[in-house]
Amino acid sequence: MDLPAPYLILVALLVVGLIGGVIRWGLGPDSDRRKDYGLLREVAKVTSPDSARLVEQELQDVGIKATTVPTDDGFGYRVMVFPNDEREAIDTLLRRHPD
Repeated sequence: MDLPAPYLILVALLVVGLIGGVIRWGLGPDSDRRKDYGLLREVAKVTSPDSARLVEQELQDVGIKATTVPTDDGFGYRVMVFPNDEREAIDTLLRRHPD
């Protein structure tokens, strides 16, 4: 079935517009969206890089891989782990720091 020429032009314009929108969204500035760290989950929020390193070390001592990222406001640090380690990480930190 052949589409008439005006419909082909309309479909082509819609496809180009859709692709342009996806590219603009994907490459646009991060200021209007929260930074995404994929699968990583936050297990602690601290105020200094030294505190973040201590928390990371405590988790690594029990075999949990952790990483630190800055908070969205830039005034702190978030310690992140993978979802499979989230519960164990929280339990570990609560046992060592019950307050």
